[in-house]
Amino acid sequence: MTGAAMRRVWTGCGLFLALFLAVSPLQASYAWPGPVPLRPDLPSGLDLMESGLYWLQDMTGAGNPRDPASVVALWEEQAGRLFDLAYMAWKVAGPDYARLNVLERAHFQNRLRDEMFSRLARQMGLLDVRMPYFRPLSPVRTSAWSWTLGGVVWHRGGPWVRLGFHFYLTPRGWRIYDVTANGVSFTDQLRREGFRP
Repeated sequence: MTGAAMRRVWTGCGLFLALFLAVSPLQASYAWPGPVPLRPDLPSGLDLMESGLYWLQDMTGAGNPRDPASVVALWEEQAGRLFDLAYMAWKVAGPDYARLNVLERAHFQNRLRDEMFSRLARQMGLLDVRMPYFRPLSPVRTSAWSWTLGGVVWHRGGPWVRLGFHFYLTPRGWRIYDVTANGVSFTDQLRREGFRP
């Protein structure tokens, strides 16, 4: 290697070293933060429902009485959006639901929602004079794309109901596709009773 070539190599190494030393303080000050998480601050439907179950626990009980009608109304307003009413309506009515037009399907979904919340209010004892007690249960993963959340509702010295809210993952996020009370499916019960459009 000639002397001129050696000087070019050393000059290139010197420039690289100078550039590295000049940039390294900036790299130390502004280190790469790593991959950006996918908005962990946004709760999923499961998180919302679980916090709703604990909210229901706080709202009920003799130590914290509330107007039952207000509880049912607030519950319907807050939790109603987590239900996949279209799928539930299809499970209840089957081909009869599939033959309806858009407006008739909407009416049937509203009837189904009102019937569901009415029955849940009765089963949970929200129509009694005293508010019930509520104890959430640990979530159970039932498949790769489904979970069950729920809790036990009871009055002191009275009957108790074990409620289960069955979630599955849809393109619109987590949605409830069925509710069970002591193991009895809400959609199966309505179908047996002939609940139709």
